[in-house]
Amino acid sequence: MPAEHPGPAGPAGAAESVHELRGGWEPLVREWARRRGEPVASEDGALYLETTVGGPAGPRLTVDISPAAGSLVVAVTDGTLVPVDRLAPTAAAATAWNSREVTPTAILGDEHSEEPLLSAVLALPLAAHLSADGFAATLDRLLDSAVRLLRECHDLGFVLRSTDDLTSWE
Repeated sequence: MPAEHPGPAGPAGAAESVHELRGGWEPLVREWARRRGEPVASEDGALYLETTVGGPAGPRLTVDISPAAGSLVVAVTDGTLVPVDRLAPTAAAATAWNSREVTPTAILGDEHSEEPLLSAVLALPLAAHLSADGFAATLDRLLDSAVRLLRECHDLGFVLRSTDDLTSWE
């Protein structure tokens, strides 16, 4: 049974339940997805969903949430694989993001593909305690940051790869 503690009083004066992520992350993810109007799927101990950020015209992102090594790992991607000719500049953009923003972390990799996938990753300690509102606010902020990370790294990956910067070996 997940640990539950009374949280701060809400607007009506009722205390909101606070859950330890170790045993209560799945209901928190399902509640967050319900609030966003998105179905949740599960596979190999992970929950994932697709959601739109910034209104109906915003980007559609995939959110993968799973426990690993004492953390709840939340990975967000737009599903774009990085081709070999854009790998170095995209990695440079990801490194620049990581040194400037710290969180979420830009990660390049995908165990299901030969081409890496660019993702925005946040790790929350499983020992953390969050209310449903706190968890939702954390993931909503993550989505906003992920959009910026993905756009910046993809855009810079294209800019740095422009044909003006490439040497022709003919």
